[in-house]
Amino acid sequence: MNRREFVKGTVAVAGVAAMSRFAFATEGEKKMKTAVVYYSWSGNTRFAAETIAKKAGADLFEIKAETPYNSDFGKCCDEAKPECYGKKLRPIKPIAGLDLSKYDMVFVGTPNWWGTMAPPVRTWVTQSKDALKGKTVCLFQTHGGGGMQRVGSEFAEVIGDAAKVLPPKAFSGSSIKSSVAALEAFFTERITAK
Repeated sequence: MNRREFVKGTVAVAGVAAMSRFAFATEGEKKMKTAVVYYSWSGNTRFAAETIAKKAGADLFEIKAETPYNSDFGKCCDEAKPECYGKKLRPIKPIAGLDLSKYDMVFVGTPNWWGTMAPPVRTWVTQSKDALKGKTVCLFQTHGGGGMQRVGSEFAEVIGDAAKVLPPKAFSGSSIKSSVAALEAFFTERITAK
């Protein structure tokens, strides 16, 4: 066995051990139920959410604005920028089938728009605060180069002490499709931190 095979084997065993609490509930312990809730305009956050949900075996729910943003980037910016700077809520559609009482952990995905979460996510978090009480919540976000900025701190501020908020993670939107391993590692790290 060469060094590379040894390292791969060690990483695989560590990953399985880390996931054991999540994937295999011991006798008397219930299996943790996870939901992934996200908003995506361009598809980058959707890809991240789908990857995390697949790794987690989680239920996936999309936040949709009642009035969608314009599909033209410039026009979308004209609409969204004042909402983001003003921390405004944008009306959203009810999410079919989402009953937060069924979940122990909720991953929330948003794009980083002007340093903060997208207004539909702010709306959902504001409306869902009471239902998130006692849950473990973890934010992930995609960005076009800005990194985390205020997204994580404003997310935690909106939730307040309603839920246990784990450290957030930012992923570059331009390389999201080549970030599957990083997205899966993020899930594994957060699930073991619960």
